[in-house]
Amino acid sequence: MKPHVFNRLYWGIMPVLILGCIIDSFILMQLSMTLLAGLSVVFFIKGTRFTPPILRILLVTGLAITSPPQVHLLAVASIPLVHLVYIAFFLKIRYTNYPLPTCKWAFIFLTEALGLALFFYLLPRLEADGMVWQVVACLFTASIALQSVMHAFRLREQPYGWYCLAGIIFLIAGGALALSYPALSVLCYGVANYGLVYGATRYIWQKQGLPYAIR
Repeated sequence: MKPHVFNRLYWGIMPVLILGCIIDSFILMQLSMTLLAGLSVVFFIKGTRFTPPILRILLVTGLAITSPPQVHLLAVASIPLVHLVYIAFFLKIRYTNYPLPTCKWAFIFLTEALGLALFFYLLPRLEADGMVWQVVACLFTASIALQSVMHAFRLREQPYGWYCLAGIIFLIAGGALALSYPALSVLCYGVANYGLVYGATRYIWQKQGLPYAIR
């Protein structure tokens, strides 16, 4: 599937998802998310035929977890799971991306500091609700997921990593909104999946030396 076809189909379906979120239509959200996930899997699998199977398995697993009906389980215990899948995916990219991208220590300290600050801000409410360890797992895996994307790419030379970074940010936002704003959460997953699939596929093509124009 050529990238322009994927983009047109994906963003052509996205208004259906947005409409479903606005009017809170379960059917429209389910249908559009299923179509978007299926389209993403087809685009990635067909576009990465000569890629190590582990990369394909990890990304497709992440897409499966954030798609109906699994997306409705993310409000409970599956949020850290999808973070762990993408951590493994981007660590695999990092250690096959020679020369290795340099570690960004300032970003590491910043993400951990923000996570700790948010945790202690929410701590009184979390203790009252009995949600301390669940939130610790979510915050910890989310911060590592962000770091794994930042350290997977040399972003000046491999700009498609920015799509993946945006995808992870929307993925984390979707998990954070799952309980309070489930419709908005689903929309975040739709945007996240696009960034992760499109960015990862374009990066793989770039590493393999495949011209964008022939796709």
